[in-house]
Amino acid sequence: MSNPVRLELFSKYFSRPVAETAAQSLSDGVEIAIQVISAPKTGASAPTSGENVLETLVFTREKKRNCIKNIAPHQPQLTFRMTEAAAEALLSDPSDQIGEIGVNILRLIFSPDPTKRIWIQFQSGFFTLWSKGYFGVLKAGGSGFAAYLASRGFSGMDAIKAALRKIRG
Repeated sequence: MSNPVRLELFSKYFSRPVAETAAQSLSDGVEIAIQVISAPKTGASAPTSGENVLETLVFTREKKRNCIKNIAPHQPQLTFRMTEAAAEALLSDPSDQIGEIGVNILRLIFSPDPTKRIWIQFQSGFFTLWSKGYFGVLKAGGSGFAAYLASRGFSGMDAIKAALRKIRG
């Protein structure tokens, strides 16, 4: 069941001008599942698919605008699983700079604290992500975002492709 307050907060977050600008490269019809989960059990490195899901929303683009829907995902290219604390941190980020927001999201992805973390699952391969404009979002982050990615070992497209292959198996 969806939390109407959180649905409204995600809708406001993704309708901000900075979010619309960041997502300009995404094709209409992209689908990203956003799952808010309870924190994983102590000692668990990552939640299992569907475990402790409190809410699922879908980010998509319609008529070149960001849209958050309270529906089950059909064929998401990505799934973001985030704890309630990570969702709160994301939604309360006051930044209006794409790169700064991107770095803050990456910090949640790479967080050693599983109670305040975002996990990403890729359901699509490199070509699909490329053709739907996902890499344009990375480019929109600018040099600060690219520098942070490089500091984490993602210094070029080959490194990103290798990581996708590793994650997808």
